Parts: sequence; C-alpha cells; structure tokens
Amino acid sequence: MKRETITLMLNNIDDDYISEADVFDLDSIQAPPERIVHMKKRIITFALAAALMLALGITAYAIWSIHSTRQQELKADLNIEENNVSSYMEYDVPDELASGLVLLSAVNDGQEQHVYVNISPVTKEEAVRFPDGVRFVWNIAGTEIGGFAGPQLPVGLSFSGEEAIREAVLENAYDEESQTMTLQCYIDVDFIEEAMTELGKENVPLQVQMIVGENDPKTFGPVPFSLTEEQTRYFDFGHAVYHDEELDKDIEIIGLELTPFSAVWKMSYDGAEEFHTSGSDQAAYEPWSILEDKVCIEAKIVFSDGSEFSTGGALTTPYENGTVNQFCGWGSAINIDDVQQIVLGNLVLWEAN
Repeated sequence: MKRETITLMLNNIDDDYISEADVFDLDSIQAPPERIVHMKKRIITFALAAALMLALGITAYAIWSIHSTRQQELKADLNIEENNVSSYMEYDVPDELASGLVLLSAVNDGQEQHVYVNISPVTKEEAVRFPDGVRFVWNIAGTEIGGFAGPQLPVGLSFSGEEAIREAVLENAYDEESQTMTLQCYIDVDFIEEAMTELGKENVPLQVQMIVGENDPKTFGPVPFSLTEEQTRYFDFGHAVYHDEELDKDIEIIGLELTPFSAVWKMSYDGAEEFHTSGSDQAAYEPWSILEDKVCIEAKIVFSDGSEFSTGGALTTPYENGTVNQFCGWGSAINIDDVQQIVLGNLVLWEAN
C-alpha cells in the first residue's frame, strides 16, 4: 500500500466523525447514554481502522525503503559515482508493497554480469542458517543455466568462521523488519548469451532459489533480465618486453583491457600456447606462471591524484587469439578514464600524452 493511499483513506474520514472525536468527553457531552455508547464504539472502530492502515503503510514503506536503501548503499560501497561508472545500471524499484525478487542494479565487467537483487520474505530463522543450512542459487527459468548466489557484503569486509559469516550477513545483507535478503549473482556473460539464443529473446527470466536444508527450495521470481553494456578501455603497450632478473626470462606484454571492475592482461612468451593446454609440462610452466602473476600483481595503474592500483592475481588464464589472457577482478570500481600511467618496475608500459 502506498503512503499516498493511506493518507487519502485517512483524509476521507467524515469530518463529523473527526469533530465528534475531537470533543469526546463523557462529562461535557449532553446526550442519552445509548448515544454515548454508540459514539464510543464508532470512534474506537475508526481508531482501529486508522491504526491498521498505518501499520500496513509502515510495512509497505519498510519494504520500499529497503530497496532504495540497498541501492544507495551499493552505489556508495562500489564507488560508482566518484569513478564515473557509466556501465552501472540501476533499476526502478517498486514503490508499494512488493515481495519476491527485486532487481536493484547490475554491471558488466566483460566476463561476468554482476547482478544485485533483493529477495523476500526470508525469515530470520532462515537467514541465520546461512551458510551451512541455507544456500542461494540463481538460474534462468526454462533452461539448465544457473549458478551460486550469495549475500552481498561490503567490499573489503573480512571475517573467518561460520559464526562470523552469519553475523556479517545479518548485519549487512539482511533486514529483519521487511524480511529482505540482499544477494549478489555473478553470471557469466556467455551464459546469458546462451540463454538468449536458447529462449530466442533478449530478456531472459532470472529467478533465485533459497534452498533450506537438504533440498527444500523456495523460488523468488522470475523477473525479466537482459545483458547490460560493458564499459571498456584498451591500453596498447606496443609489444613491450619485460625482463625479470630473478627468473632471467623475458615476457612480452601486449596490452591491457580495463573495465571499472576487471582487467585482462594480454601477454606472450615462448611456449605459452603449449603451457596453457591440458597435459602440459607443469614443472616447465611454473616459472612462467610466476612471471604471469608478477605482471598482474606488481604492475601499477597510476591515477591523476598520484594514487596507485594493482589488479591483483589472475582468476583465469586462458590462451586465446595468440595471447595469454590474464583475467583479474575486484570489488569496488576504479576510474578507467583517469589513468595517467601504467608501470611495471622501471618499465613504463603506457603513459598519457
């Protein structure tokens, strides 16, 4: 129920009733006893009705406000506005009582679609059972495409142990008043494109399941969802060669594909294709693996204020189109339009003109 609806209903109470309520005093009203009793019942009835409407309104507003609140929290935690993340998409949230699955926002990092959602109702008893007694999964209805989802926790939050996880979830991802859980779904871009092809439409039905115990799923949704646009900037290093003194090896660093939430380092060296196939000589690959990680971790992206950023270690390392592609990801956004320099040790890979 909308707040405006509650106000309208309360405003439509007859003025005579309001006047009677305003002057109701057993000592001052000159009327037969049966009239007084009738007035008392009528006033109590309207008082109860108003209280009920107000209670419904508070519940509706709590659910609406948790959607809006979560959107604002996500935007701040992910550093969206200060880093000009144009690819971050925020959805319209319902302004009235709504349960089930509500899309909050999404961003495409080139490899995965980060989708942030609210689901309700989730009781506190269910919420406290995560992660051992309750788990969450997403899937695209009508297909076998799916994956794991998890409570959305602030970037940089660290904890250890199941009890600490439960406390973090209750404090940061769960709202007891509206029985709402905020989740993050990381969906491979290829999966969405596969579902679009399989179903023959751009908007695919996304749903989330909460699995309680061994196998007692509760389904939220589906809601229509489509792939959002990617925001990418490519830095060409002109086939720069980095020599590692410790390993005494040269690696060619070809370029960097950067999004606000991810990076793909493109590099090459002798035997790279063979090392990245199954059954390769892992002992011979080990020093190259160390060097690959060194590039991702030790290279510094420098911004106009002098601050530096490391993309961190690679999550995947496929060999495609003649290069090793080291995919790295992180939690909060960076401003890819503010990059001034990219350096690895004493080697300047790229510099703004």
